[in-house]
Amino acid sequence: MDLRALHRHGWSISALARRFKINRRTVAKEVAADGPRSYPLRPPKHSLTAAQLAHIERRLLVCPVLRATDLHRELRRELGYGGSYPTFGRQLRQLRPAVVVEAAVRFETAAGVQTQVDWKHLGVWPLGEEMVQLHALVAVLGHSRMPAIRIAASCTRAVTFERLLRCLDDLGGVSRELLTDRDTVFCTAGGSRLSPEWVDLCELLGTVPRLCRPYRAKTKGKVERVNREVQESFLAWLTGQVLSPRPTIADYDAFARQWLAEVVLPRRHRTTKRGIAEAWNE
Repeated sequence: MDLRALHRHGWSISALARRFKINRRTVAKEVAADGPRSYPLRPPKHSLTAAQLAHIERRLLVCPVLRATDLHRELRRELGYGGSYPTFGRQLRQLRPAVVVEAAVRFETAAGVQTQVDWKHLGVWPLGEEMVQLHALVAVLGHSRMPAIRIAASCTRAVTFERLLRCLDDLGGVSRELLTDRDTVFCTAGGSRLSPEWVDLCELLGTVPRLCRPYRAKTKGKVERVNREVQESFLAWLTGQVLSPRPTIADYDAFARQWLAEVVLPRRHRTTKRGIAEAWNE
């Protein structure tokens, strides 16, 4: 475009060649052409095979929000796909539209200061011989982003406290404070006052209970981020696992630990710029 515009304004072929540092014959060919040169479409270096395309179609049919990173890992592990993630992502974008992710702002805390806790609804899953509503109690250390997940079939106060103790055991101890929302498990009087049972448990553990600001769920943005990971990645990953004929809560806990070990802990966190397992161990 620049060659043609300047040539129409009186630039000679030689002057254009010197200006853009290209051969005179190349300049002459571009100026004389009827339109811009066309390039043939090159096939991807690592094209998806029919089996890989069928796997992608089947997984997206079961879970449309399945992440491209999870799909890429499955294809490499199960179907021998040898392409890089960017190469795979370009091909996957042609199969489904891109998902716009809302940005989140996080507040940083020092090591050992805060653990954020929240429930996440998982939907209906088999438990024993029945189909029941399952929930995940998620606890996240604010500094290292180390998560712990425990599964339950109800969200009563007794179950919450028991599952929370399991999570704290997985994390290796109790931080200086525990941040929760204003759920009836932790509060009374419409969320304006901490429940006596929750205060007693925190005193026994040697920690300080903290509540989110009203109508500001993103105050606990770190655990909300993991909740989104559970919704978009863990549930999709779980659909690809083989469940026992009569799965138990312990089975789901084991799957959650396996998912954390395989998917979450090796990841380099975009905010802290460190691996989650590395930061937690430190």
